[in-house]
Amino acid sequence: MLQFQLRPDPRYSLAELAQMAIEGGCGWIVLSAPGVTDEALREEFAELVPLCREAEVILTVEDRPEAAREHGLHGVYLSSTSGISPAKVREELGAEAIIGVEAGSASTIRPLEAMDIDYAVLSPTLSIDKCEEIIRDVRSAGATLPIVAAFPPTAEIAAELITRGASGILAGKYISGADDPVEATRRLTAAIAEAGGNP
Repeated sequence: MLQFQLRPDPRYSLAELAQMAIEGGCGWIVLSAPGVTDEALREEFAELVPLCREAEVILTVEDRPEAAREHGLHGVYLSSTSGISPAKVREELGAEAIIGVEAGSASTIRPLEAMDIDYAVLSPTLSIDKCEEIIRDVRSAGATLPIVAAFPPTAEIAAELITRGASGILAGKYISGADDPVEATRRLTAAIAEAGGNP
């Protein structure tokens, strides 16, 4: 699975970037807009929500569960700096919401399953070897929670992370900073599929 971390960009609007990622085969958009006001966010969602619904693409938002509820999004992704309780968000958004949580160790991932969290995201500061170690430790403890690795600098590294046990990839600048974001997304989805993952 490929998740595109959509952030404000000087070259494109959020809707344009989302459209290009969708054209490249991405099925999951995570909006990350910490500096955007609620009013401006409403304007963005007025474009993003119908775009993702029409394409049958999952749309979640980072660290803003109230926005997820207000705009009828699929759910929320909680970064490690959010300070938001995953259990409280589950209670507020209900059983149907998709909730992901950033984590940096096996000990922080294992309890998430009991909280009915849907997936964990490994911190982008971790090495490939450390990601593999954490995934192995989580699996050896019997946890089946999907684990997503953040921001691969190349499609080859994305493929390697999948072969080492990652359930998916969260990419940002690799797509938005590319000369051709559509083609960059295609490269990632193809690499994930070839490594045995679900693009």
